[in-house]
Amino acid sequence: GKCRAGSLKNILRKAEEKKVNIRMYSSDHVGVSLDETVTDSDLEDLLYCFGSNTALDDLAVDNIAVDVLTENELIRTSPYLTHPVFNSYQSETELVRYMKRLENKDVSLVHSMIPLGSCTMKLNSSVEMEPVTWPAFGNLHPFAPANQAQGYVELIRELTDDLCEITGYDAISFQPNSGAQGEYAGLCVIRAYLNNIGQGHRNVCLVPDSAHGTNPASAHMAGMAIKIAMTDKKTGCIDVDSFKRLVDDCHENLAATMITYPSTSGVFEESVRDICDIVHNAGGQVYIDGANMNAQVGLCRPGDYGGDVSHINLHKTFCIPHGGGGPGMGPIGVKTHLSPYLPSHPVISDLGNVSRGQSAGPVSASPFGSASILPISWAYIKLMGSQGLRRASQIAVLNANYMACRLKPYYNILYTGTNGTW
Repeated sequence: GKCRAGSLKNILRKAEEKKVNIRMYSSDHVGVSLDETVTDSDLEDLLYCFGSNTALDDLAVDNIAVDVLTENELIRTSPYLTHPVFNSYQSETELVRYMKRLENKDVSLVHSMIPLGSCTMKLNSSVEMEPVTWPAFGNLHPFAPANQAQGYVELIRELTDDLCEITGYDAISFQPNSGAQGEYAGLCVIRAYLNNIGQGHRNVCLVPDSAHGTNPASAHMAGMAIKIAMTDKKTGCIDVDSFKRLVDDCHENLAATMITYPSTSGVFEESVRDICDIVHNAGGQVYIDGANMNAQVGLCRPGDYGGDVSHINLHKTFCIPHGGGGPGMGPIGVKTHLSPYLPSHPVISDLGNVSRGQSAGPVSASPFGSASILPISWAYIKLMGSQGLRRASQIAVLNANYMACRLKPYYNILYTGTNGTW
């Protein structure tokens, strides 16, 4: 709403006194959001902030004319919730049994093996999970002023430093809420960078035929044309000679390549540095898919072997529970030259080196994504330490090889590395 001339300063002073945050749109317009948690006391504080002399009781719904609520053309007259499911189960036991019957109609790990991708289940200890339940983390509005969120500021700063050290990148954006959204955000960053340096015509993205399905989908959403890079049918690795020819054919329009390390086939690309060099020499950028970071943490860093940008699945590699479809976090790490183009936000402007004029723009409603679950990854990294994180990666690789060896007599193992391992 619009404030009377000269009243804004007094309104904000009273709001601070009552510990009420009011959103300022301009020098004379403010906004207030209300939900089901608001109490009469909260409303009285708001009336005080705006200098209202009207008592709360005089504004109550009870005093609105009855005909306004009962004689309204928008009132629904047709029946609703008519399906038997809404009235057949009259006790908690009956409802739970109905839900169990629905569950049994679907295949799950209880019944058979199912393709869960590269997600790795880790121990979610209570000390990691407990901070999520604390109101100081869970109830803070994402647009709260920074001076009211110093705990989050410190947590995000430390997590940024840790992830930069782990990945070899120079800047992090926590805005993406999933790995796929991280892919999209990273490719948008590349597009913004190319546009800014006068290379906006570059729009081709090379994607291996072994890639996760979200790779070409994300590239398409980012406005890129996809060309498929072939893999060697014997090793599962990218065919370097074929890749060179593909780059030669489109080098003037090459924007990026998306590769996964280790690959989706479970093999470490021995030519990963050569592939990155080929793309860079042709003027393109390298997107390293972070889906398989479980096999890298403490052992190698995408930013060291040629990556310009990667997403990091905190819900895979850094312990955030991923069952039931969420929540997830897919922050992206970038090298210095891409940092000004990281996702910006229309409300929160202090996002490090991000330039609103050059940024790829926001990809989420919140400036730091699902920030309330970040304490889980922060705690996991601090508890493990550098040696523990390295050890976890070594055990992950060892477990994968153990399972492959045990299953080899019963299943065909498509690809192995040159030394016979995965």
